[in-house]
Amino acid sequence: MTARGTDNLRCYLRETKLPSMTNDAMAPKMPPTGHKSHLNHLNVRPQEWRRLESIYSFQDISIDDVVVSWIDSHIPDTSLGVEDEDPLTGERLTIPCPPVFNIPFHNERRPTDIMRLSPWLDNLPLMTVQRTIHLLYPETRPWGFILNDENDSDRKIFQHFMWTIPSPDEERTPERLAEIGRNSVVVAFQPPWILSEQDIKEFSQCRSFPTFRGPGNAYPTPLDSRERLWAKIWDTCVERHTPWFVLTSYNQWVFGVFSAGNHVSNPFSGWTAAFVTGVCDYNAFSPTVVEWMTFWVASAMRLKGWRSIPKVGEEPAYLPHHSPCTVYDVMGHSSDSALALFHL
Repeated sequence: MTARGTDNLRCYLRETKLPSMTNDAMAPKMPPTGHKSHLNHLNVRPQEWRRLESIYSFQDISIDDVVVSWIDSHIPDTSLGVEDEDPLTGERLTIPCPPVFNIPFHNERRPTDIMRLSPWLDNLPLMTVQRTIHLLYPETRPWGFILNDENDSDRKIFQHFMWTIPSPDEERTPERLAEIGRNSVVVAFQPPWILSEQDIKEFSQCRSFPTFRGPGNAYPTPLDSRERLWAKIWDTCVERHTPWFVLTSYNQWVFGVFSAGNHVSNPFSGWTAAFVTGVCDYNAFSPTVVEWMTFWVASAMRLKGWRSIPKVGEEPAYLPHHSPCTVYDVMGHSSDSALALFHL
């Protein structure tokens, strides 16, 4: 007899993998393995106000182990006594995990463009993570993943969901938007024929962003494709007041966070550094994509177990025998120079 995912949520998140996605025959052709797509023509130019300078790798501090440890510490392995689907909202655990868990697979249409890619993300990993977070932290139920389908000039090749909370117009003050943004997550996505495995790998391995050169310089340097993508992510996160982001083609995933400023009157203060993971495949194990996503949302919202980043020179905020909690604990083991840049 198969079980519900809620009967052992830790095991479900640990074992479930995203189903393989096949592009429609009418979709653009994928680039050969190991090659860039050369189709990522984002309408992004160098700008004086874009402050990103340095990009640091989370791989240096074994963040994969931290994610697994956090899951072990904060996700129960005993039954929650509820169904996989919420009868009131309809949100549910959606990713099949046979033969143990009885979760049927709803086969989405094969993507031909970014609009057909969107349901693969919305109805599988994002729905599952939303249900998981709401089960574990009932106070987060007003929050959820929302597609920001705006009239952006790049919307045919770049769109994003946000983990956020809807706010009435009368409450949308700069202070309120900044408060929401600090706990939100941008989930940016592009089709895999635009953001190939090699493209997202080069994005993840990028370690610096070019300094702006104003008009009159003898050798102006245009942004390359990975730099345009970093600029687009930075612009999106700054506009939304959120330092937390995810970039995915569905086939590959990268998780990152900017060193955001704290000044509502000047949202461009700070934001000079970013921290980014390596590339996670859709069928990765230990941690899986849904483990990564659950951990990233929990970190952004400072949910149970989080601790503030220690100041430069301080000891980590937890004892060695305690399991690490969220990204904030991880930063306690990074270099002093990185800590000095990471002020959330």
